[in-house]
Amino acid sequence: TFTDKPCKSLHTQKHRQIFHEPEENFWMVVTITIPSSEKIKEGQSFIDYQDEEVQDLVYDCVLKQAYRMFKLFNGSFMNILQRSKQSVVALQQRLEYFFARYLLTLKLCQSDILDVFDGIHFLPLNKNTYLRMKCFINQVEAQFPEIKYTAFLYNDQLVWSGLQQDDMRIMYRYLITGLFPSFLEQNLISENISPVKLSGVTASSQVHYGRFITGPPDIKDESNMGKVPHVYLNTEEENEECYLLVYRALSASICMFINVNTPLTFQTCKKIDAFLGQTLTTLASDIAEQYSKKSLSFNEPQYKYVYFNHMNLAQKTTVHGDNKKSTNLNIPPDTIKLLSDISSDFSKCEDDAETIVKTLNDSWVVGKKSDHREFYVVINQKNANLIEINEEVKKLCSTHFNSVFFLD
Repeated sequence: TFTDKPCKSLHTQKHRQIFHEPEENFWMVVTITIPSSEKIKEGQSFIDYQDEEVQDLVYDCVLKQAYRMFKLFNGSFMNILQRSKQSVVALQQRLEYFFARYLLTLKLCQSDILDVFDGIHFLPLNKNTYLRMKCFINQVEAQFPEIKYTAFLYNDQLVWSGLQQDDMRIMYRYLITGLFPSFLEQNLISENISPVKLSGVTASSQVHYGRFITGPPDIKDESNMGKVPHVYLNTEEENEECYLLVYRALSASICMFINVNTPLTFQTCKKIDAFLGQTLTTLASDIAEQYSKKSLSFNEPQYKYVYFNHMNLAQKTTVHGDNKKSTNLNIPPDTIKLLSDISSDFSKCEDDAETIVKTLNDSWVVGKKSDHREFYVVINQKNANLIEINEEVKKLCSTHFNSVFFLD
């Protein structure tokens, strides 16, 4: 019996289909093959389909990410039709070109609760350093009025953004999973980047490590403008087409968005390089010093956790080796799936909630949903009871999330 609610997924023995309507009358569907293995029972072989391995919530979020990434580089479906005089063929060509490449980058077997949250890892700075960074951004925008929006990142963590939240969310994903790793791979390791010495200057303080990630690869070669991606933003107006210039010094990156109606020339890039290079290098060095001191004083909790704030998209994890999921998990795969299952249950209720589960390997998993925040912690204390686990979670929250309000 079918209800009036829209169908979000279709389950069959061999496949799972997830449906998403990103724009009115436009549907996206992803079909996933259910993992299977051959088993023998009572002398007869049969195919065992592991239906529980495919989680609807996770792949629904993967599908939504795919749309947002397409929209970032192409504009909305309706916008493409409007620009092409309602040419469905033009839309089909863009879809085929984009997804033929994008699908190859997906690692669906690694998709988990981080894809559900699709959050941002923020880097908090002390007040003085943050004010210096913000003054620097203001100076850049004042010196180059053609730069409409900016964002500042350090070590794959967001420090500041002038973009609307959803724009920054998908931009952040593109930067840390696509652009930055590709740039570092091309340069082997960031330390191999040679410093730039300003002409006519001998003082070591006038040496900088700044260079464009998108834009001119060599500021001395005027014949090579390099690759400058076009992105479509919705911060001030829908489907605003902008150039994306990304400039990096050491581990600090500044993203600059320039409306395509403003000509982007090599001379403009040269002026930006001259203005940014030394100051960004100095600022990056100071942030690195503060960052290293904080890392030395930080005692990582013995328990693995995932935290997400739905209001500002802030995300923290010690379950994964890093925010890009490029390293192995710190907890068993079955446990990470359990986190997504609990999150799926939380998404179905509007009230605050808490769930405590003991796994087959005697780990405790605690999930808390409170005040638009979700928090999950995995505790390996098989002999502990519920009261003791609850106390451990309270200690963890007070130590590492003392500014976060969780209801008891």
